[in-house]
Amino acid sequence: MLSVFLLISSVSGGWLYPEQIHLSWTENENEMRATWVTYLDVASYINYRPVLCYNIPSPTSWIQVIGSSSLFDAGTLLPNLEYIHTGVVSGLRPECKYEYKVGNGLFWSEINVFSGRTPDYEAPWDTNEVEMIVLGDWGTGLNGRYTRHLLSQEAKFRDFDAVLHVGDMAYNLNDNNGRVGDHWLNIIEPVAANYAYMTLPGNHETHNNFTHYKRRFNMPLNNANQGTGYFYSFDMGPAHFIMMNTEAYFYYSNITQVTQMNWLIEDLNQANMNRELRPWVIVLSHHPLYCSVNWYLPLLQSNGDCGVDAIKLQNALEEVFYQNGVDIYFQAHVHNYERDCAIYKNQTVPSEYDGQNIHIGPKAPIYITNGNAGNDEGHNDPTSPTPQDWAQYWSNDYGYGRLVVYNNTHLYYEQFSSPNVDTIDYLWVVKTQNRYN
Repeated sequence: MLSVFLLISSVSGGWLYPEQIHLSWTENENEMRATWVTYLDVASYINYRPVLCYNIPSPTSWIQVIGSSSLFDAGTLLPNLEYIHTGVVSGLRPECKYEYKVGNGLFWSEINVFSGRTPDYEAPWDTNEVEMIVLGDWGTGLNGRYTRHLLSQEAKFRDFDAVLHVGDMAYNLNDNNGRVGDHWLNIIEPVAANYAYMTLPGNHETHNNFTHYKRRFNMPLNNANQGTGYFYSFDMGPAHFIMMNTEAYFYYSNITQVTQMNWLIEDLNQANMNRELRPWVIVLSHHPLYCSVNWYLPLLQSNGDCGVDAIKLQNALEEVFYQNGVDIYFQAHVHNYERDCAIYKNQTVPSEYDGQNIHIGPKAPIYITNGNAGNDEGHNDPTSPTPQDWAQYWSNDYGYGRLVVYNNTHLYYEQFSSPNVDTIDYLWVVKTQNRYN
């Protein structure tokens, strides 16, 4: 009888323990949202307290937030029922670290730690240095294991503000009756449970009208995205970040494209009004506007990704980016790394000074492809032996990037090779004037 009781307790405990924990910023400043999963319907609590915080003794007693949960059937062929829990910690102080745990009051997660620094939307503004991890196309397989290991170690020993994942997750969130998505969210937990993990959808999130993406990730809301978090923006440090949904041009109706475009133009107008305070405008999305094509292999997928599909996005977005002075566009989808110089209408636009690893006073957006975190399809877009004139560096190494906006004039980006644990490329961008019409 005792053994049966212990077995039942063990199984039910596994269903009750929180898993797949990940953080995200909200549309309000001084807030952090935690999202997690259990397999039974239980209470949702976040216990948190400030640590390493000026004028507050540490440790203090736990402060409790009551969250909420909803039932999600992650299955595609058979039921795979799970309860997605979420709660928001508010009133954070940017100079503080906070430790927290999530659970139902009886079964708790391990204690994780996050920074109280969040985007700010009202004065007084925080214009200090900001550091982001940028990556795309990250799966559960062997190709992604080096990035998982290196980024997990970095999350332990180096502070950054957030991870910006520009689409294509897990390969795919819905595969194997939703268990691939469950597994991927568990293996990225050492990073995503300690730093805001900000996402946007890619083509691998399109299943069933992006259902898994919409249910598993809670991104900032605005009046235009209708609660989906497909596209949003935030201010941090000296930069304005825009997270766009280029899937709208391949999987949606024209109505959705128009809705996002109207929002984008208004968002850029607001950003340009604040350029003296936040001069950098950085856009991220999944599909590339510019990337190299391997013309020697005419049936290669990249000839569509970097050819017809890229031209479609150039026609839709390039003029808006150029006229509004977008500084850098980060893109993924193509499974390699490529850094391009400033481009407009498929031509290199000279800066005031251009070097191999520096642009001073660029006069058009710079394009960086970072779709090589480690997907499950391999290099379906091999590096071209005949790159375009505007391509400055390219590599098939799996890895990710670090973006540091130091101040109003200096921005730095470096790309890591995860297998080699080394920096393979870097770029300095020096702003001499705000460029928009």
